[in-house]
Amino acid sequence: MANAPTRPPTYSAGRRPPKGHRRVPRPMRDRLLTAAQHLEDAGHPESAADVRAVAAPGGWTMLRAKDTAEKSSGTNLPLTIDRDLRDQLKAKADEFGVTLGSVVADGFRKVVAGEWLPPKLARSSTANKVVLNVRVDDALRKQVDAIKDRLTQEAGYRVTQSSIAIAWMAEDLGVDVPTVDTEPSE
Repeated sequence: MANAPTRPPTYSAGRRPPKGHRRVPRPMRDRLLTAAQHLEDAGHPESAADVRAVAAPGGWTMLRAKDTAEKSSGTNLPLTIDRDLRDQLKAKADEFGVTLGSVVADGFRKVVAGEWLPPKLARSSTANKVVLNVRVDDALRKQVDAIKDRLTQEAGYRVTQSSIAIAWMAEDLGVDVPTVDTEPSE
């Protein structure tokens, strides 16, 4: 074909032109290593080591979880509690640098080992309830389910995964929750 049509130089194969400017990768690792050196020079060797660890290949994964001792896998355990209690528990967990899921898992392990029995929590009559979701290992939850009926008989009140989780988080993190006195008065 002698007179075949040619494409104009601005032909974009039917696609829309991109909006805005293109993002250009920046040498972030180099800047982080420079920042680590400045921290080292300023007399902060621990902070410099942390920045170097994050700058290392795959170092960003250390930023994903606050508590690497507890796996992020597991199933969701929804806990219906007062908004104020939820806020206090989250604040304390942030202060101590732990996840609420790891705290609940510790409490479940204590109960399964027979080292701790939750107190009877007082019912709250406020309408200011929210759901606090924590992730706990499924195998650990099954172990608690297997013994909760025996624990209920021993304690004289209903023991559930929720009551264990709430009571242990409050005790371990130092948050006051109202409890019911189950000891017979003399």
